[in-house]
Amino acid sequence: MKFLWIYLVPLIVLEMGISFAEKAPNDLTLTTEKVIVFKDGYSLILKKGTAITDQAGEVFTDEVPSSAILGTFWAFVPEGQQNKLLHFRAGWTNAVDTLEKEFSCSDYLEILQANEGKPCKITGTDQNTYEGTLLKVLTQKTVGSLNSSSRELLGLPKIEGEENSLVSTITGTSGSSFILGTPQGELLIPISQIKNLLIQGMKTTISRTITETRRTKRLTFHLTESGKKCELLLMYFGPGVRWIPTYQLDLSSEPEKKSVRVSLQAEILNESEDFLEVPFDLVVGVPNFRFRQIVSPFVLEKALENTLQASDPQLMGQFRNDNNAYSVRSSEFRREASGASGVSEGGSISLPSELTASGAQDLFVYHLPKLNLKKGQRAAVAIFNTQTTYHDIYTWDIRLKQNSGQNPQSDDSSPLNLSLNKVWHQIEITNNTSLPWTTGAAMLMQKNQPLGQELLAYTSPKDEVRVPVTVSVETRGSFTEKEVGRKLDALKWNGYNYAEIQREIALDLCNNKSVPIEAFITVQLGGKFDRISHEGKGTLNPYKTEDWYQYQDAPGVNNSSTIQWKVKLNPGEAFTPSVLYHYYTRY
Repeated sequence: MKFLWIYLVPLIVLEMGISFAEKAPNDLTLTTEKVIVFKDGYSLILKKGTAITDQAGEVFTDEVPSSAILGTFWAFVPEGQQNKLLHFRAGWTNAVDTLEKEFSCSDYLEILQANEGKPCKITGTDQNTYEGTLLKVLTQKTVGSLNSSSRELLGLPKIEGEENSLVSTITGTSGSSFILGTPQGELLIPISQIKNLLIQGMKTTISRTITETRRTKRLTFHLTESGKKCELLLMYFGPGVRWIPTYQLDLSSEPEKKSVRVSLQAEILNESEDFLEVPFDLVVGVPNFRFRQIVSPFVLEKALENTLQASDPQLMGQFRNDNNAYSVRSSEFRREASGASGVSEGGSISLPSELTASGAQDLFVYHLPKLNLKKGQRAAVAIFNTQTTYHDIYTWDIRLKQNSGQNPQSDDSSPLNLSLNKVWHQIEITNNTSLPWTTGAAMLMQKNQPLGQELLAYTSPKDEVRVPVTVSVETRGSFTEKEVGRKLDALKWNGYNYAEIQREIALDLCNNKSVPIEAFITVQLGGKFDRISHEGKGTLNPYKTEDWYQYQDAPGVNNSSTIQWKVKLNPGEAFTPSVLYHYYTRY
């Protein structure tokens, strides 16, 4: 007869692949059908669930979203399904899961328990030998708690967001003695006196029960028929997923061709939930959701949880690139399609084969293929690339800030800064595709050489957009301003006398490049223009605060003026326009 001698080491080894009890038939199996993502960090999530109604005609799910806004949480059945949805409710419940699992024995007590009824041979610490049958181990059942570290050590699945409501326990035993059946009778032996233990066919594992009790949210749906398979569709809108458009503008290395390859990439941020093999729709434009700051009562939260705001506060706070927030200046130009000239009819655009694009009312949607994107992950997806044309322009923007004369404004700026007048080299690109270009960061390249990074504004099909490249060092602009007259008592307003101050601005723009350039000059100032030279165009607007330093006069007496010139300059040629204008100041 062969025996196995063992020397015990206090070690617990858990078999991997832990899973708790099977799902109940009326527990909905949910799959995400689609995620519709907006640029402001909100998304619309569509899910489908299947289950068999219980005797009360109910099905349920514990997969309740942590964030959804008021009025956007909907549940409905597909058209044609006989089992109709009557109502649904949300609440809290205590869910209990149990699992029986074999663990490696960690001490003599557990070895004795696992081998009750077997013959054994024991050598005691007193060097005496005992032989007989293990009749009974005198034990008491114990229950121990499992914290996060213990759960991880045992290979239990991580519970997201429920750490405070989850109670995990594992059963065990305690005891100090066992009964050995011998020919002379039953012998009670303390476990602490065992030195060696010999058992034929020794079992070295013992069963333990893991119990998990957690307070969890639950959605319960009541349908018309019991014991029938049903399908439910769920929809909710909330924060947590965002997409950011980024462009690469690759200019041709042959300047005379004036061609550029425009590539759009979508960068997707997910702080909502795991998405596995889910199609994504990316929306150009931001829809109006009036109650986006009010939480839906069905998520059982007091406040809307914006996990994306918490994980990327700087990105969410600073990069607000919605299409409506883009101001129109000469350096941020957008022309209406109806007024665009020289636009080719139908450009060729290259889309990935799995990807299509379509329009929906005032929003435009890019349809992406299925993605695997877990919570906390980011993804970059190519949307399109297209070859189109561009031309070079040079823009000079001047904003003059006046002082009303009450408190002269001191300027501690460096004289170098005061004399610096930047002329920007920009490219004007034609969108010759059938797709709109949404506002996004644009990286400018030429022959793998970075030229800079700027913002590409929203551009409709057949429209044009300006993208700044860099400050032109070979195109310099300067201007001088002087007073040419004043009239006292020129205006009386609200009981005060105002003087009319007449001033003249003289500009000088010189093209020191070796090629002709097309230049746009814009001057914005506080006051009303009287004469504009060189066929410049002026626009008169109401008073604007940004035109003045510490303005203390009545806003009604002064205008705001915008003057623009468009000119072509040959190499070495200079352009010297001027503006005569006036404004009123109280004295």
